[in-house]
Amino acid sequence: MKESQKILKVALDVPLDRLFDYLNNGQAFTVGQYVKVSFGSRVLTGVICGFANESLLSEDKLKKIMHVEPEVIFDNDLLRLLEFSADYYHHPIGQTILSIVPSRIKQNKYQLRVKEIVYKATNELTIEWIEALPKRQVTLRKVATKLLGEPIRKTALKNIASNAGKAILDLVETGVCFSEEWREETSYKDDIRPSLNKEQQLAINSIKDNNNFVPWLLYGVTGSGKTEVYLHLIEKFLGEEKSQILVLVPEINLTPQLESRFRVRFPDTNLAVLHSNLSDIERLDNWRQAKSGAASIIIGTRLAVFTPLNNLKLIIIDEEHDPSFKQQDGLKYHARDIAMVRARNNDIPIILGTATPSLESWLNASKEISKYQLLRLKARAALDASLPEIKTTPLNSNKDQPISPLILKALKRRIELKQQSLIFINRRGYAPVLVCSSCGWSGSCHQCSARLVVHLKDQKMRCHHCNYECPIALQCKECGNTDLHPLGSGTQKIEDQIKALIPSANILRVDRDSMRKKNALHELYEKTHKGDIDILIGTQMLAKGHDFPNLTLVVVLDADNALYSTDFRASERLFSQLMQVSGRSGRGSLAGEVLIQTSFPNHPIFQAVKAHDYELFANTILAERASIDLPPFSFHAVLQAESKQLVLAERFMDDIANWAMTSKETVKIFGPVRPVMERVNGLERIHIYIQSDKRKHLQNMLKVWIDQIRQHPLANRVKWSIDIDPMQ
Repeated sequence: MKESQKILKVALDVPLDRLFDYLNNGQAFTVGQYVKVSFGSRVLTGVICGFANESLLSEDKLKKIMHVEPEVIFDNDLLRLLEFSADYYHHPIGQTILSIVPSRIKQNKYQLRVKEIVYKATNELTIEWIEALPKRQVTLRKVATKLLGEPIRKTALKNIASNAGKAILDLVETGVCFSEEWREETSYKDDIRPSLNKEQQLAINSIKDNNNFVPWLLYGVTGSGKTEVYLHLIEKFLGEEKSQILVLVPEINLTPQLESRFRVRFPDTNLAVLHSNLSDIERLDNWRQAKSGAASIIIGTRLAVFTPLNNLKLIIIDEEHDPSFKQQDGLKYHARDIAMVRARNNDIPIILGTATPSLESWLNASKEISKYQLLRLKARAALDASLPEIKTTPLNSNKDQPISPLILKALKRRIELKQQSLIFINRRGYAPVLVCSSCGWSGSCHQCSARLVVHLKDQKMRCHHCNYECPIALQCKECGNTDLHPLGSGTQKIEDQIKALIPSANILRVDRDSMRKKNALHELYEKTHKGDIDILIGTQMLAKGHDFPNLTLVVVLDADNALYSTDFRASERLFSQLMQVSGRSGRGSLAGEVLIQTSFPNHPIFQAVKAHDYELFANTILAERASIDLPPFSFHAVLQAESKQLVLAERFMDDIANWAMTSKETVKIFGPVRPVMERVNGLERIHIYIQSDKRKHLQNMLKVWIDQIRQHPLANRVKWSIDIDPMQ
């Protein structure tokens, strides 16, 4: 609704937790419109968030809006969600709101992506038709012949002939070919709808007739057909007029395969994908399609939870347990939790799908709490598919050669059977550190409390925290010794070793380094589904959500690392990771096997994984957490201070901790303490941990405390931030 009140309340991307008053320049405005304003000596972009007849400042001190765009970025419903997010996570309202706006809009670059066109032959185009063309029409004959063999993308016409563009238009005009928007081809050629089992049908029936707010926890073993449940429910909700469905996935690498499945099932439905791997123009185009209602299905990573959707009818969170849903900088929100608030505000159902529910969700679905409705899928969906057999295997006696004879034999056997294998090691690079055999020196980052990872292919040592890199050291920086050894293994080292051990194998490494190219993930799925790959070697990018029917062996290397972590969530993450990566094996008709390399085969985590017993593991860990008052039985926040000068951060945090001790709320204060990563990107870090049995007590304390922090003399000299419900 247009408003013409005197004062406009504008959100700006500045670290001040308030809206700013500007004078109306005589126009009628709407909440959510994008504006340009003068702010001090700068011109900033902002968003209108409200109106007023009066301001605390006199009118002669207020500035007028400089420029307004007619496009409305969001409506009152989304504004309410953003206000909640800013309040709950204690983040400045302007920075919260502006963080969801596509960068092209903030840069005042509004042009949309030019869609790629592909030309395809009709049945009218035949060899006889081409041969009947006059021989002087060389280009026309050349283009038509090429077109008869395969479709031609518009951008490829120039490679045929300089005037091929005119020739293709002539062919379109004669009716022997037509044009359409080009889409990436996938290996999902047909929409083969599998028969639903009783558990899947029960889940669908339970959800489909309930259009109001109900959180559903869809707990299903790996390969149990959760995606098929999603597809049936989406089909039902799309049958309603003007419906939009939001599907959130934790990582970019899960979107291509899911997108392919959705496009095949719903070929006539406009689908928009939103993630950080898109170009700015692509993201703006897809975001606008979602906002306008032109896109009915929206698949995206965590930021997509804030997409303007006027006809939202259903939210699906796939792999709801995944820590990637938690933003680690700026507005430190959890997309799953924000989606829950959005579903409640909109009074629509929300589905949390996973094979290993987060302990928070599992507790909420328990009979004692009953905040969520629990639906179980206990068996794999395919009639002839069963859960893989999981075994533990000892570490190889040769530490420089992680691939033991037993593992090597299993890999070779799969190649003989023309089946595929996956080797999982959650460490990219060649080796995690370079060490001196004489004095023990190791390559360390000068900006972070971290070792430099050896990347042999690039001949670099690289910090995975700040991206600092340098050439691989040829001699020890301490004693001058040239006998330096890469210690430990990463994906690159395993790749090299497998190539040496099985030279004939077709190997594909999948990690952040190898998947940087825009279409690398699409190529991965194409090659794997076609059977061009024998062995996949990868990090957590491969651990979840992927469906490779011919993959029958999973090998997990260095599984013990997480057992030594100081993070109380480490055991939960390790179990989830092992169950997820194990679930990549034996998803089709072929039996699967999993080999987990460990020195502690009798550890309760490995025993629970071998038994595929999530419920036993979850209930055991919940009992432990309850006994020592850890989440989800208490609520946490972390205040982090960073400074190049440690003494400043220490002085600041000592004062802040003393103030916190005076709180009247029921909270516990721990610290100040140095975290495990004491220094990152040249900044010294200190933490204060706050804990309370009641969320309300924690929030009340933080509101007062943060106001005090802002008044501290060092508040503008020390970089500080608050993390609510921290995941690490």
